[in-house]
Amino acid sequence: MSKLRLVQCLLCKKECQLVEGQRGDCRVRINIGGRLTSLVYGKPCAVHVDPIEKKPVFHMLPGSRAFSIATAGCNLHCKFCQNWEISQREPEETVNRDLPPDKVVEAAVNNNCRSIAYTYSDPVVFYEYTYDTSKLAHSRGIKNILVTAGYINREPLLELCVYTDAANVDLKGFTEDYYKKICGGELQPVLDTLKTMHKQGVWLEITNLVVPTLNDELGLIGQMCDWILDNLGPAVPLHFSRFWPMYRLKNLPPTSA
Repeated sequence: MSKLRLVQCLLCKKECQLVEGQRGDCRVRINIGGRLTSLVYGKPCAVHVDPIEKKPVFHMLPGSRAFSIATAGCNLHCKFCQNWEISQREPEETVNRDLPPDKVVEAAVNNNCRSIAYTYSDPVVFYEYTYDTSKLAHSRGIKNILVTAGYINREPLLELCVYTDAANVDLKGFTEDYYKKICGGELQPVLDTLKTMHKQGVWLEITNLVVPTLNDELGLIGQMCDWILDNLGPAVPLHFSRFWPMYRLKNLPPTSA
């Protein structure tokens, strides 16, 4: 009987240890023959042309269009996710296109897009696809945007920052308890990501989804704003986004005006 070849994924703080044939918490990274393999490389399930402000990125290339791609999978499991039909699915459960990095860049050029956005689910879980596409995009003068929850380890993040021009990071709440119970993760790694991106010169914008009764306490929102000011400075925009009953939080009302 052959020994089980264990591999450990070091992409995010979950650092999944996987035996042969086992997938990580993100559903899209698997141990095949003792080698960690992506199941979604070059296989996006969502491909759109969006206004850059939809990301939302309001302070880079305003009025331009972003070629937007996403694959199945996510390393967080937010109960309010508006894209749960792809983020909380395995790649076998989504309708995927064959679009390798060079084809993504060509499509961006052909659609007069000045940037490529890695978005909808989370580019962290399709990291290799994002990295290779971003590198090619820069060679064609196209900028790269990460729309992410920022749940990634420092080493892979630093490598990706080299080719990342802007990021909108979801800062989902400001307590560890909220991240654990509502998102299936931790707060501190996200704060670390924000500081690393800022230090590496990535243009940052932050989005906070205000969920009634769960993270809408004004004192905590104030603490979050203070942290952003103290650690990132006064020039980083913060977008407050309205919650709408979705996925596993249909019992809550929409955020009041």
